[in-house]
Amino acid sequence: NNITFGVVYGRAFDGDPFSSVVEVRKADDKAQALFDNCFRILNGPDSPEISIQELDKELILYLNKTSQVESYEEVDPIILSYGYDEEEAKYRFQGYQIYQVRDGSVDPSMLTDPNQARLIAQCDVKDGVSQIINFNFDKDLLAPVPTLMVNGSDEGISHSFQVLNDAFAQGDVRLINHKKYYFMVISYGYNNYKTYNPSDPGSLDGQQLPYKAGRKSITGGSITSTVGIPHIPSPENGGTLMVSN
Repeated sequence: NNITFGVVYGRAFDGDPFSSVVEVRKADDKAQALFDNCFRILNGPDSPEISIQELDKELILYLNKTSQVESYEEVDPIILSYGYDEEEAKYRFQGYQIYQVRDGSVDPSMLTDPNQARLIAQCDVKDGVSQIINFNFDKDLLAPVPTLMVNGSDEGISHSFQVLNDAFAQGDVRLINHKKYYFMVISYGYNNYKTYNPSDPGSLDGQQLPYKAGRKSITGGSITSTVGIPHIPSPENGGTLMVSN
């Protein structure tokens, strides 16, 4: 027989001693929800494929296989354990973040390092949601710390992006022909069953992690970068000039 044990912990930093009991009960509900869900990790929406049109000192990035990505919905069992219904507990597709990365060795865990990745474009569903902040728990401070995850445009979804500049360049930033440039796209979902406000005791049970990034590509593998090399395309097309908008 396999026996699974869970040890839960909770600590309140204000109120009476029973406040810590409330926190322990919340932790217990989370542990039970994870067990009931067979410890499956909540996934964000998969990332689409990127194809690149290579032009003279210019690249056009296209997002492919997006219909499946944008139909993403996934229920968070922990939210269900709080007593919310299935619709309130769903994360839904919200948008894309497009990065230029240093080289082909960069993986999604490195996207917050400005030496390895630079955000060059972003788009999201036009629904009134723009700025998204996650409150990640800091083990040193023993408190949730706000982190800006998305500063959205709230102008709708785009599937093509023109790239004229090198986000890592200094001085002349225009793309250089015959040089390799690497790009990565991250899809993200959104859920805000209840707005979290650390200064409002009545909202401390709100959504601390409304942003959920995807962890794999639409093809089922890990998220990797795509390389583009600007060049004059006319010799490839019998002298035909390629014009982009």
